[in-house]
Parts: sequence; C-alpha cells; structure tokens
Amino acid sequence: MALEDIIKFQLKRINPFPGLTIDADMWQEAHSYHRDQQRLHILAFHDVGIIEGLEVIANDPPDLSVMIQPGVAVDPEGNIIIVSQPQHYQLKKSNKGTIYLVIQFREVPAGPYQPAEGGQATRILEAYRIQETEKLPDEPHLELARIDLGPEGGGAIRDAKAKSRPGVNEINLSFRREAKSAAPTSGPPVVPEKTGADITEVTGSARETVTVGHKVLGAAGKDLHCTGWRNLVGEVIRQGKFAASFNDNVPLNKSINQYTLVYLTGNGGFELTTHEQAALGGFLQSGGIIFGEGCSEGQQETESKGAKEFGLAFNQLASQLNCKLESVQRGHTLLSVVNVFSGVPQGAAAGMVLEGGHMIYSGSDYGCAWQGGHQDQPLPRDIIRSSFEMGTNIVAYAQTMKAAGH
Repeated sequence: MALEDIIKFQLKRINPFPGLTIDADMWQEAHSYHRDQQRLHILAFHDVGIIEGLEVIANDPPDLSVMIQPGVAVDPEGNIIIVSQPQHYQLKKSNKGTIYLVIQFREVPAGPYQPAEGGQATRILEAYRIQETEKLPDEPHLELARIDLGPEGGGAIRDAKAKSRPGVNEINLSFRREAKSAAPTSGPPVVPEKTGADITEVTGSARETVTVGHKVLGAAGKDLHCTGWRNLVGEVIRQGKFAASFNDNVPLNKSINQYTLVYLTGNGGFELTTHEQAALGGFLQSGGIIFGEGCSEGQQETESKGAKEFGLAFNQLASQLNCKLESVQRGHTLLSVVNVFSGVPQGAAAGMVLEGGHMIYSGSDYGCAWQGGHQDQPLPRDIIRSSFEMGTNIVAYAQTMKAAGH
C-alpha cells in the first residue's frame, strides 16, 4: 500500500483509570482501535487481493448464472472478506456489453436485539456484497471476474476454453488481483555481489509490488492495449524482480494514488475534466509515474494520424501539469535500470520516448508490440523481445521513483 494511504491512519487508544465512565461510545472507540490496528498491519505488511479461492465458474448446466467458490480476500481498506459457502449468482444483464463481477466488504447489523422486539442489534456481522456492474466502482472493491456478453439471447455463460484469451460469454479471470505473500523476515537480506554498475535501487525493491492502472482516453475501445499489458505484467512476474498487478480503465480520481504507474492510451485527441487533471497532478506529487502512449494500429494509411493527435494532447497535458518532456537519450535511467540499451528500441512503431517530471510518453507503440504487433503487421521475435525488455525498464523505473517518493 502507498505511504500516503498508510499515514492516514491516526491511532488513538483508551487511557483507563479508576472512575473512568464506560459508555457505548467509549466501548465503540476501544474496539475501533483494535480494528484499525489490524487493518493498518494488513495494509503495511501484507497485500491486498484474493488470498485463496473465490473462483468464478459457470453453472452446470450453463445458463445466465455463475458459481462463486468459498474463499478469503483483503479489500483495499484492509478489511478481511470471508465467503464460507458457494454462492450462486444470477446475472441481471443479458444484453451486449462487458459486465464486472465484484465483491465488497459490508457490515450488517445482527441479533440478538435489545429489546427483543424491534430493538437495536447487539452484533455487527462482517459480511460482503457481490454485484455486477457495467464499470468498476469508485469505492473499495475486488474484481472476481468479467464477462463480455454477446447480443441479447446470444448464449449461456461458460468457462473460458483458453484462459488467456476468453471469448464472448466466457468468464474472464485475467484481471483478478491476487494477494502476494509477505516477504520472509527470518534472516538478513541477501546482498548481491556488485559487478560494476550500482544496481541497489532495483534489487532493493525486488519484493515490492508494482501496480499499474490503465485508462483509455478519447473514443478508442476500452480494451486498447490491455492484452499487451497483461502479457508484460506476466513477464515481470516470471522474472521475479517484482510482484505486479494490472487494473484496466481505472477512474481518474484520488483512488489512482494506490498505483505505481498510470498508463494513458488512445488513438486520437482527448480532453480531461478539471477534476481528472487535478487527480493526475496529485498522483505526480505522490511520486507516481504517468505513462502515455498512442496506438497506431490500423492507421498506416493516414500516417498514424490518431496516434499523433494523442501524442499532441498528452504533451499539452504534460505542460498543464508543469512537466517538460524531453527526448530520452543514451545514459538515461530508463535505458539501463534493468536492461541496457544504447538507444530507445523499436516497438510496433519507430522507437521514440520522452520523459520529464514523472511523465513518460512513448511513440513506439509498445502496447501493441507486447501482444505481437498489429494484426496486419506481426513483429519479428527480436523486436517483441526488446519491447518487453523496455517495458520491464519502464515498470522498474516507476517502482524506483514511487518508492523514493520523488
């Protein structure tokens, strides 16, 4: 969890002494202290996400409902969610579009009641709510699954035949946030032998979690570059340098401060509201990295006009946020933080990266390169490989800057 979220906790406990009056408010405050201590411990020393279980599977026989298996999770506020029995959920929406199945922590008044008839609840049940939404909610939640529904009456919900590429009416589990285990503390950290360049910034944060928030701006499809980012996050995790997670189409509000890097993409110009721009400004002040990238797929005939329009709009946004973008040249940290490059590598487009004031812009279209290139122009293996290596550098650079709080 980000430092600015942890330090919001203000712990205050009861100071007992003979004669102290104990009433309902005092009792409530005493118990709230212990709850806040528990939530703070979880957020500071463990991780947010699904700990175990909560798998979403198709009903048998398949219909417009799903089964949610028992499991345990921790929500973004440090609340523990326990689902003790399988839950059958009937989808309310059946027309075309993407739905998100989310779980949220809820407190429910429970008995016994005082007085027994119509009195106040004497217990609070720490429960949960499962619901479907057409966009991810702004309030704390965990995504269990999403489903891309076909046309009305287009068929029942089924498990994905290919987990990495769910189809229409298939359950997509790719965006679930899995909680990572805490780092072991039984002994001193292993200090790698230095081999020339000082790499302590990278190795020192090897157990950190890098969280990426994705947002499509303008009229482009909301899944733009999502597949590429899932591939990159998977590669980062496999390398073992960082734990990583990816959330798509996050709202641009104060909640983005939980992320290490916010990725903005599109294939045309865009305009942000005053509130969205203010949220991005606050994110930069917290040490976060804003990474912008236009998509040029299908635009060869118009010389990538849409990607260029996105780049101009992003540069204007950078100016509004008091960030001066300059060309990344040999010797820049982005070209050496993990993998060493002599210059910016090519992606699905010619290599071009600008950086300044915690903002990065890429004209290289790495988002498409991370999924193999454009549909009509697949990339050779060496370009895909170097694009993944540059992506790893960008993720590592963002984590280093966020951790340093620059």
